[in-house]
Amino acid sequence: MKTPTVEKLRTGSVTIKLDNADRDRIASLAATKKRTPHYLMKEAILDYVKKEEARQNFIAAAESSFEHYKETGLHITLDEFSHWVDTVQDTPDAPVPACHR
Repeated sequence: MKTPTVEKLRTGSVTIKLDNADRDRIASLAATKKRTPHYLMKEAILDYVKKEEARQNFIAAAESSFEHYKETGLHITLDEFSHWVDTVQDTPDAPVPACHR
């Protein structure tokens, strides 16, 4: 029986072309934050990727919900949703309204 292997963490360099003004801005901010320019750029890229992944997941969920609606006709109205949003502010565990036709 083979034991599972742990995938090696891949690391490598990526080149980003920046003009001198942008490089200076990043260097200045890095110095102020007592971080390296590399750290700031890596954090910015990872933050962007995280936000874009969340955005893509949101879009996929919305498209899936719309397909479900087209197949079943089940929905809640805007008024029902708005009322639930108001309620959930005071009662965080308030149930979402039941879908209907």
